[in-house]
Amino acid sequence: MEFLLKNKKLFAILFWFWVALIIYFTLTPNSPQLKIDVKEKSFRLDYIIHFLVYLSLAILYFFWKADNYLNINTKHLILFLATALIFSGLSEYAQAYIPGRTFNPIDFYSNAAGVILGIIGPILVLKYKPNSKSLL
Repeated sequence: MEFLLKNKKLFAILFWFWVALIIYFTLTPNSPQLKIDVKEKSFRLDYIIHFLVYLSLAILYFFWKADNYLNINTKHLILFLATALIFSGLSEYAQAYIPGRTFNPIDFYSNAAGVILGIIGPILVLKYKPNSKSLL
C-alpha cells in the first residue's frame, strides 16, 4: 500500500497517458468489432473493454489524487466524475463522424459504469476495511 501512497507522479503520468490512449483509440477509423459467440448468441466484447478502460482511468485518478490516508477531496471527485462522463460522451459522439465508426449509447453506458465503479469501488473497499480511517 505504501507504493500507492508515495508515487503520485507515477499515477499522474499513467493517468494522462491513459487519457491519450483513449483519445487515440477512440478516434482511430475502422476499428475491428470484437465479438464472441456463445450458444448461437453473439456478445460484443467492446462493452467489457469500454467498462475496463474507464474503470482503470478512474482508479488511476483515485490513486493520483488521494492523500496518504486514501481520502480524496469531494470537490475533486465530483469534478472528475462530471469531466470523465462528459469526456466519455463526447468521445462516443465524435465516433459518428469517423469512417467505420458509429455512435453507440451502450458504449457510453459501459464507460459511465466503469468511471462510477472505479471511484466508488476503492472508496467502499477501503472504507469498510478493518482498521481503516474514513475516506470522505
